Amino acid sequence: MKLWVETGSVAEVEQLAAWGVLAGATTSRRRLDDAAIVRICDLIDASVSVDLVGDDAEQLVADGLALVQLHEHVVPRLACTAAGLVAASALSEQEIAVELTHAFAAGQALLAAEAGAALVSTALSPLEDASIDAGETLQAIVESLHGGETTAQVLVGGIRNPQQVVLAARLGAENASVPAAVLRRMLEHPLTAAAVERAQTP
Repeated sequence: MKLWVETGSVAEVEQLAAWGVLAGATTSRRRLDDAAIVRICDLIDASVSVDLVGDDAEQLVADGLALVQLHEHVVPRLACTAAGLVAASALSEQEIAVELTHAFAAGQALLAAEAGAALVSTALSPLEDASIDAGETLQAIVESLHGGETTAQVLVGGIRNPQQVVLAARLGAENASVPAAVLRRMLEHPLTAAAVERAQTP
């Protein structure tokens, strides 16, 4: 599974990019200006998904076309709504990679894939907060997309802890967008710390 960072901070990306583990980033245009988005694209040298907000499909297409002019790695990120499907279809017809997000059921994921989305994303924590089995839902999404002819990949977000990252990997999701704090927690383990301390003790 490829690890992305969910971030609104160039500084975070600068720190984590040095690890050599990042395959992409997800962020919000509302949190970053154009220069910051370009900087993140350059740092990661991989896909950077950026939110587009609105319910006017024509405007979403225009915004998406403007967004991809910033950098070759920018991926417009649209909500899985009727307007989002229309915009995703129009953009994908122009060979622009698009993410459709907020897909909380397998049916939504299938619609997103048929609209041409390169990435179909769901979020685990909102499912858990709504007392919906996040693992079961993710498994249904993964199996639905992998069982057909679609090339769409699953991107899992809404992650609060390392265990959710492992769950996404075990269920076959191709990508997980993980907050910087959780990535750091994934690296930490008391046995590792103890082993390093012993090795450094004369």
